[in-house]
Amino acid sequence: MRKLFFIPFLFLPLTTMAACSSDDTPASQTEQSTTPDDPDNPSGNSKTLVAYFSAQGHTQAVAERIVELTGADIYRIEAADPYAENPYDDSDRIQNEAYNDLRPGVENLPDKEIIAQYDTIFVGSPCWWHQPAMVVCTFLEAYDLKDKVVIPFFTYGATTYLNESMQKIYKVTPESKHIPKTLPEDLNPDDITTPGPPDDAGIDMPGSANDTEAWLRRIGIIK
Repeated sequence: MRKLFFIPFLFLPLTTMAACSSDDTPASQTEQSTTPDDPDNPSGNSKTLVAYFSAQGHTQAVAERIVELTGADIYRIEAADPYAENPYDDSDRIQNEAYNDLRPGVENLPDKEIIAQYDTIFVGSPCWWHQPAMVVCTFLEAYDLKDKVVIPFFTYGATTYLNESMQKIYKVTPESKHIPKTLPEDLNPDDITTPGPPDDAGIDMPGSANDTEAWLRRIGIIK
């Protein structure tokens, strides 16, 4: 196992374009950020880890801003079978993974001893077909996260994905403590093809790297 490196439809999709999140925006349209020297190997020196998967830059920008503001370690989740540079080119694969609750392999899973040293883990992902990228679930399920604080953050383009994506993270970390503690409870994270209400209202999420500091204050991570 490799060690980590440093740094958290309303209806069935009618078109491929409707199903992907704002993280799929070309990199030229995302916030520019400075990538840490080694985002693949966290050291375990901090008590907080920001673990993220990012397709084209939005989620990465938020992750790096969290690190800047909190002093956390950072870890970039990489798929063993990399996704296309443009996620729209991998739409069939991504939809299949989401609808069938698959667990694609992670290229660079950290040692369990390293993850055990963290008390708080931010988990970041785009929303893909109502869900986090399934490779993020693979990462979370590889470790004993009992009693650790798990804080999801998502970049997304539609108001009907966020609740389901959040519920999925909570489901795969059932013994963790979560921020926020509660979510709207009328969605089944395993039934992502059934129409549901647009009930994301009230779920607090940073829309971009520029919004991250205010979000961290609202959820009580920084003052």
